[in-house]
Amino acid sequence: MTLAASPAKERAVRPKRPRQLSQAMRCETAFRLILSECLEEVAINHAAVLAGDPNALHHTRIALTRLKAAIAFYGPMVADGEWTRLKAELKWLSAFLGATRDLDVAIENSKGSPEERMFRTARTEAFEALKGTLQSERYQQWFDGMWDWVGSGPWTTTQDRRAAQRRAVPVSVFHARRLARWHQKLCQKSRGLQGMGRNKRHRVRITSKRLRYAIEFSEGGLPADEYASWRIVLKHLRKGQQLLGELNDDEVRRELFESADARELQKRKRKAKRRKEHERKRRSHLLRRAASVYRKVAG
Repeated sequence: MTLAASPAKERAVRPKRPRQLSQAMRCETAFRLILSECLEEVAINHAAVLAGDPNALHHTRIALTRLKAAIAFYGPMVADGEWTRLKAELKWLSAFLGATRDLDVAIENSKGSPEERMFRTARTEAFEALKGTLQSERYQQWFDGMWDWVGSGPWTTTQDRRAAQRRAVPVSVFHARRLARWHQKLCQKSRGLQGMGRNKRHRVRITSKRLRYAIEFSEGGLPADEYASWRIVLKHLRKGQQLLGELNDDEVRRELFESADARELQKRKRKAKRRKEHERKRRSHLLRRAASVYRKVAG
């Protein structure tokens, strides 16, 4: 069953779902609830993204990051071949969203600087590519496919007994165990952060972001006293994500500047090459005419 026909229709036909989980809720129900919220957020912002709104684009990227975090959190109990296909399509879509978003951030951080104009030019080009993507049949098929997968994908009927048992586990049990595991994983990865290279630091940032979203998903799904301790972790994660995000923005901005500068250099080279070719042809043309005249002079 298709749960939504299109991003344009989604806003009109689907009411906002309740935000919080409950402790006794089955994991299968919680998973559907979380992913539905993420897809609704994408649909709500669709028109504004097409209109060029940077904030709508940012919210769309967050919704898709949360979606991926939720699927990773519930892991084997929901993963199947159809998700593998949809995930590849999501990677394709994310590349266009990310390229435009990176330039939005670079523009915001370059106000009044010489490179701002360069970033704005690059943003116009990136946005046109993104707009074409969001209006494509390929995107529409991916979006509808995601709703179909959430509602009735292969994971919902798999005969794997262990996966079925996991889907029936109460949220309070599964989330407590899974959060503890993800927290331990982040603690291990973040050791020696100051001496890390960029790639390892990026993995810490991704792991941190996923744990943050997982904790936010868990609100209502854990006993109040238990969730209170996770709130403290959440506070630190938000601050850490902000700091690592600023560091990443600086690195991306530098790369964008170098890339834009390289493109500008290539444009100048191509322009000089065309000008040189034009001058060569003009010189040849003038010399042919002059030679013709002087042959007449020679009689």
